[in-house]
Amino acid sequence: MHVPDVWKVPMPIGRRSRNAGFRTVAATAAIGSLVAGWMADLVPVSVLMAYCVLSCAGFALYLHDKRAARSGAMRMRERTLHVVDLLGGWPGGLLAQDRVRHKTGKAAFQLVFWMTVAVNCAVLAWLLRAGHLA
Repeated sequence: MHVPDVWKVPMPIGRRSRNAGFRTVAATAAIGSLVAGWMADLVPVSVLMAYCVLSCAGFALYLHDKRAARSGAMRMRERTLHVVDLLGGWPGGLLAQDRVRHKTGKAAFQLVFWMTVAVNCAVLAWLLRAGHLA
């Protein structure tokens, strides 16, 4: 089966990130936790679906920005990536960071990224605990 070029992810040349692999495990654990929460009737299916859709969008945005960086095309604002991450797309962003090695070496970006993850998780936990997501 032929895979269109737009979906092919080029393998990076050079050294892997020291956190390579960890990011994939963390993203998988996050989505797996949401699935387990849904199966235990703790997480509404709408929340699970929102995280899945936003994660796909996050992955696509990181991939698009990586390709733009390589080709010299117009880049996306980091703020856009952070907003998608904050809204729940961070598992996809994390997976993209691992798979295409994008934004992994930029300490300032990583600091804000992990802050968005912490805020997103805290808000989700608060909403679930308070019963606001039914």
